[in-house]
Amino acid sequence: MSDVEQIQWEEARSAVYGFFSQAFIRGPSRQFLGALSADEGTANLREIFPDVAYQQELAQVRLDAQEGRLTLEGAVLDFEALFRIPGPHYLSPYESVYRSQGAGGRGGLCGPETAAVERLYLKEGLGPNAEFSELPDHVGVELEFMAFLCRKAVEAMQAGDAATAQEYQHQQYCFFLEHVGPWVRLLAERLASQAQTSLYRFLGNFLNLFLEMEGNLLFRPGGEHPVGRATDVSRQQGVGQ
Repeated sequence: MSDVEQIQWEEARSAVYGFFSQAFIRGPSRQFLGALSADEGTANLREIFPDVAYQQELAQVRLDAQEGRLTLEGAVLDFEALFRIPGPHYLSPYESVYRSQGAGGRGGLCGPETAAVERLYLKEGLGPNAEFSELPDHVGVELEFMAFLCRKAVEAMQAGDAATAQEYQHQQYCFFLEHVGPWVRLLAERLASQAQTSLYRFLGNFLNLFLEMEGNLLFRPGGEHPVGRATDVSRQQGVGQ
């Protein structure tokens, strides 16, 4: 893979991680739904993920939005029921809850994973945001940290600093292996099955597909990385901001 292709690949991954971070931290907005419904936005997503089933599901989200079955109000209610309000569809968005359940515990908040990821954020100079109240091991925060690490690798590549770029790629590997990989795909599977709107069913399936690709391609020793074009989503500057 050429240097230009590697930069394009890291930029694309950063955009996708940031896209999911926005979906799980801020929830749906008119801008977010518009990016999924616009021809340009969906063309970018289809370029990165050419899977036929994925394209069909994305097309269904667009159709639901165009025909009024998917509204902003309905998407917000779905988001609140899934991630904010305990009830029959609630999914805890915190790593420590999932990891303690897997270890036979009761799934408590603020476990050792919470402190572990916070130390990694602080090491990169990413302190708490006064406008953001979620815990450090919230799924959206962890995904935004992956986006951040990808952006830092891009910056190093563009500066011609191969050693720093490799260090940030190694940090991606470690964070994915130690934190994102062990639990977020399970969350994505549950999201796809419990969501009440086509939007969050799509996001669950999309996230599962993306993380499977990350595990199989990006972190396979000696594996070749496919090249995609960055999606048209906003680049955030800090974790959880």
